[in-house]
Amino acid sequence: MRNWYMNNVLRMFGSSLILTLIIVIAAGAGMAQSRGKLMKQAEREMRQANFTIAEGLYRQVLERDQADNAARQGLSFALIKLGRLQEGYDAAAQSLAADPLNPRAHALLGTALLRAGEFRTSIESLYTAVRLSDREALAIAGLSEIEYFENRARNAYAGLKRAVLLDPNEPDYFISLARTCSRLEYYNEAADAFQRFLEVSPKTDAERRARIKGLIDFYRYLGTTRIHRAGGSEVTTISFDTVSFRPFINVMVNGKGPLRFVIDTGASLTVLSDKAAAKLGIKPVARGGNARAIGGSGVFPIVYGVLDSLMIGEAKIETVPIYIRTVYSSPDTPEADRADGYLGLSVLGNFAMTLDYQTRQMTLDRTPLPDPAPVNATPASPSGNPAETPVEIVDPFADPARERGGRSGNHPVITRDSFEVPIRSTSGGLASTETNLPGVDRPLNFIIDTGATVSVISRAAVKRHELEKMILPDVKFRVIGAAGVSEGAEALGLSNLSVNGLRKNRARALILDLDAVNETSGFEQHGVLGADYLSHFRVVLDLRRYLFRLTPQSSAITVSTDPR
Repeated sequence: MRNWYMNNVLRMFGSSLILTLIIVIAAGAGMAQSRGKLMKQAEREMRQANFTIAEGLYRQVLERDQADNAARQGLSFALIKLGRLQEGYDAAAQSLAADPLNPRAHALLGTALLRAGEFRTSIESLYTAVRLSDREALAIAGLSEIEYFENRARNAYAGLKRAVLLDPNEPDYFISLARTCSRLEYYNEAADAFQRFLEVSPKTDAERRARIKGLIDFYRYLGTTRIHRAGGSEVTTISFDTVSFRPFINVMVNGKGPLRFVIDTGASLTVLSDKAAAKLGIKPVARGGNARAIGGSGVFPIVYGVLDSLMIGEAKIETVPIYIRTVYSSPDTPEADRADGYLGLSVLGNFAMTLDYQTRQMTLDRTPLPDPAPVNATPASPSGNPAETPVEIVDPFADPARERGGRSGNHPVITRDSFEVPIRSTSGGLASTETNLPGVDRPLNFIIDTGATVSVISRAAVKRHELEKMILPDVKFRVIGAAGVSEGAEALGLSNLSVNGLRKNRARALILDLDAVNETSGFEQHGVLGADYLSHFRVVLDLRRYLFRLTPQSSAITVSTDPR
């Protein structure tokens, strides 16, 4: 009897143990299944560009298991896509600490650094990723973008072709490839790349898709056309005058004029006002969507046109792609000082351009270079980045005599050497250089913009570097940009502003939201180097060689061995 009882007790306990084990195993399987479902759902949301939802899903997985490296890498990528670069970097660094030889973690780290404009450190991470795996498409695309930014478009083209081959479902690679094709003037291939973007990207962003469709139409229109065909004199010099530091010249459009254009290195493509276009009978050839920009409503319609010819002094450029849009002016601007358009880098990039603010003369030189110009350092061309940097800022404290006169008598000429300044190209074809501000321990990326009257710093950079204490009290500015007129902008008062050791003391920087610029710049632009700084120099900008040279012409500039 006792044996029977004991046997039954053992059987009961054994059954309970087995049942408990089954429950534990089932619970574990349920957890694993739940994790798998969350990861798959997060991947679907990433493909649909629902990055905030994907972020939440990756965080759910990590709440259950902080050691889940795949989820942490997914979180990093979602944060980078959202533009939260510091958080994306931190997540990638945590992933890398857990697995130092993981190529994806290195690629994510490098991509976050690249988007933030930290080129030197990003290259090391991206190269490490490729050395660990030559199939890491994110790293290959990142290195290719650096080639593009450093003006080696041929190398960028080859790398991006491989990136889209390795990962044909990542829309950003097709955008980068299309821009590179445009830089190389492969317009049909650029249109094909944008078409592939439309096929693999979610259909939720209707505005962006409308802009891309407009670009496809424009590129199909251009086809194999050779644009910006230069003729006339190889070297021409033309006088300019300044209004609020901005240089104005007279040009002929399709043999008619003269028209008054701003020399604007902050515009990738040349702009013609809609009023001037209507007067000259220039019709749109393509249009699509709205561009985000500075000023007014914050958007303007994208309309493309093509000029038969543009005459600048004795230089002639044929087949010139343009934007047609409203050109805004301050209500109190005299009619004679209003612009009919903006001469952008797409035209200026065909020459070595010299702006001599002291003599008020611009020289355009297309003399053939001693060695053939490298095909991977081509001038700017239509690139799907219609958002322009600020074009006019009304300064309540400006000196009218200084702004409107011929020679800048307040700043005597000084004799100093020229200084070559390194520059990079943004995705939209603008020229960017490193600029140093007091209180900031690293250089910031500023767009070189002769069309901006005052230098600018982004609101994000002010917050990140805790520069609010430098905001000028009770000083407000009117900003006139591509999207209209805005009032009440604040500015920083800077003890100095320095580019490559060329320091201007007692500078100012207007505080603006540069999100519209950074959406398509490829790497973060922290500000704009305006004509209030540039007008103290003889400026040479030669995009055929990507050369930027400054010769000080003003006692306001000092030379320092410490760039800060």
